Amino acid sequence: MAEERRVVTILFADVAGSTALGESLDPEDARMLLRRYYDIARETVTEYGGIMEKFIGDAVVAVFGFPQTHDDDPQRALGAALVLRDRVQGEADLHERLPIRVGINTGEVVAIRESAAGDFPLSGDAVNVAARLQTAAAAWSIVCGERTVASARDAFEFGPAIGVEARGKAQPVRAFELLGRSTRRPVATRTPLIGRDADLQQIELVARRALEEQRPFLVSVIAPAGVGKTRLLEEFLERLPALEPRAEIAIAQCLPYGQRLTYWPLRGVLYRLIGVPDDAKAHAVRQSIGAWLQGSGLEALDREVELLAATVGAGEMEVTDRSALLAAWRTFFEIAARRAPLVLVFEDLHWSSDSLLDLFEYVMQPRGELPLLMIALTRPELLDRRPAWGGGRRNYVSISLEPLSERDTANLVNQLLEGRSTDLVQRVVQRSEGNPFFAGELVRAIVERPGADQLPDTVQATVLARLDLLSPEERRTIQLGSIFGRGFRLSGIRALEPGLDTLEAVVDRLIDKDLIRSSGAGVVTFRHILIREVAYQTLTRSERGRLHAGAAAWLEEIAGEGDDTLTELIAYHYREAAMIATAQRPGAEETKRIREQAVKWLSHAADVATAAAASIEAARHLRSAIELAESNSLPDLYQRLGELSESGERVVDAYQTALRLCREQGRPAVQQLQILAGLLGQYMRMQGSVADRPSEKEMVELRRDAATVASRVDDAKTLAAYFAADAFFPFWISPLVHPPAGVRRLATQSAIRAATIGIRRTPEPSRTHRRVQHGGLECRAPRRPR
Repeated sequence: MAEERRVVTILFADVAGSTALGESLDPEDARMLLRRYYDIARETVTEYGGIMEKFIGDAVVAVFGFPQTHDDDPQRALGAALVLRDRVQGEADLHERLPIRVGINTGEVVAIRESAAGDFPLSGDAVNVAARLQTAAAAWSIVCGERTVASARDAFEFGPAIGVEARGKAQPVRAFELLGRSTRRPVATRTPLIGRDADLQQIELVARRALEEQRPFLVSVIAPAGVGKTRLLEEFLERLPALEPRAEIAIAQCLPYGQRLTYWPLRGVLYRLIGVPDDAKAHAVRQSIGAWLQGSGLEALDREVELLAATVGAGEMEVTDRSALLAAWRTFFEIAARRAPLVLVFEDLHWSSDSLLDLFEYVMQPRGELPLLMIALTRPELLDRRPAWGGGRRNYVSISLEPLSERDTANLVNQLLEGRSTDLVQRVVQRSEGNPFFAGELVRAIVERPGADQLPDTVQATVLARLDLLSPEERRTIQLGSIFGRGFRLSGIRALEPGLDTLEAVVDRLIDKDLIRSSGAGVVTFRHILIREVAYQTLTRSERGRLHAGAAAWLEEIAGEGDDTLTELIAYHYREAAMIATAQRPGAEETKRIREQAVKWLSHAADVATAAAASIEAARHLRSAIELAESNSLPDLYQRLGELSESGERVVDAYQTALRLCREQGRPAVQQLQILAGLLGQYMRMQGSVADRPSEKEMVELRRDAATVASRVDDAKTLAAYFAADAFFPFWISPLVHPPAGVRRLATQSAIRAATIGIRRTPEPSRTHRRVQHGGLECRAPRRPR
């Protein structure tokens, strides 16, 4: 069973006072009431694109956002809660006996995509909080978590914030009561249209031909989420009055809410053109259709009325002739275009049902000369379902929007951030990679949640919705690739999961779907870095750990002897695997093995970084190794950290810790002297970098300690380093007093002894210099771990 981390919205509903209900009703009567309640709940949740996770007694648990993610899962859950409450209240038996209360919360969970029982078990704090919110709700009320409210505030009305006590929480959970749908129209934050002049001009050219020359045209604007389809449409519609003041605009918004809503987008178009309100009753709709069609010259007007009404659920009979229904809608649009130039827009056509696509393709073939322009906004997924979309038609134009250039993206971000720092603008530009939607969401994250490193829910949901449509093999390939970063090799995927037999074909399909791109030589890259990040977030931490360890082992195999180009990458993967394994399985043998590998490769990575004069990175590798190392390795790692640390305080701390551990573990005097020589060198030669200068008494004790240890050491190199460091004592004491003659004489003797040993050993000059600089330890060339 494959586990995934997902951001979902959970709906908990139960019956307030259910214990009293059980006492007052016969068990069979109670069961019948609850069965009806369950049926309503299941129908409502399914209608809004959620799934029933389970029934527990009188409680209903529903999930929105798994296994299929939608851009608006929190809104769906809220809408379902309102409908569920209203439907239960609307039935007399249920209203009197089953006063329900609802809790809704959005958050991250671990979910099982496939289970033997056919359900989708969830676990995580978000589930527990949803249950607590439901418990805190009064009868007939709906209480929502803060994250849910933040995602849906424009579309719904909420009460003031309340605090809900939850077991295990140090602070009350911040929550809001759902009051209903918002009655105000959301005001969009309009941003300038940047980098789309050519695309806008192309739509305007087609519009002139369609509306002025009466040549019907279809324009498909195709682009992934966030690239700017809707913004481009807004700009065109804003300019439309200048092109054709008489133009009528009708917009069909496609919603992925299941078979019940097969033709739902047409409802808004029909109601707008015939002039009825959204809440018009069925008989009023039929009457208005008939009145609108009067004078059109139709012979079978009543039949036309019934066909149109039946499509939107306002008919009195069942339609059995599908071709007649398609023809009725084409006739309807032709009549509308004859009365006034018509611009018909289908938004998010990729979400439409197959039946609606069939109808749309049929309507795309109007008869005769008409001022009719049809615009379809869609994502590339539509072409997966209809590869020949628009093909072979003279009245068809396809516009594929590409990401914005770096200059245009920077211009957009500059305006959104209103003069923030250039560095911040550049980071948003680099991460958004030309996607204005993602750039806007990242800006919102910066403004609303400063310091947060989690992707905004809206971006994550947008990408997840695409990934959820992939086949299991495609989805798994994307997940495995995310382990390696922005780019990955097919051989690396095979190493992680040898069972992917048709990997090349899977990768080809992913390239066709514009999720990844080929870089040649078996290397592919994610088209957008956020795709990689969202794919990675779907993996559970345990799965990430296992895959990071596998990636490290594979990289270790392909790294040639003496080739250190992959060393830091191997170290990174082992470190990630070790950190996760330590948190989840601290005592396991496999965890111990992975930690050992991580320490070994992190240590080697420090060597490689040092060889490249990257002491800050080398020290970072060593600190990571220290977090994972066994106690017997710590003295050596802290000693090396003292050699490399980028600040005096860190050098002193590292050397002092190394010395303490050496003595606790009974390490030989030669290593203790190496550490003392480094500590003396730091204090005496680099005293300006050490904030807490030791007192003269402390320095005397430290020198005495070093001299005592030196008396037990015969290693010439270590002694030379010690004498060289001790020779700087007059320099250390000079800010306090003028060094006495005796002090200067002893220091000179130490310097001579160090130089004598150096001459006797005739080392390479560069290494002699390095030994003095780093407290007696030779800076070793990079070594491959064994």
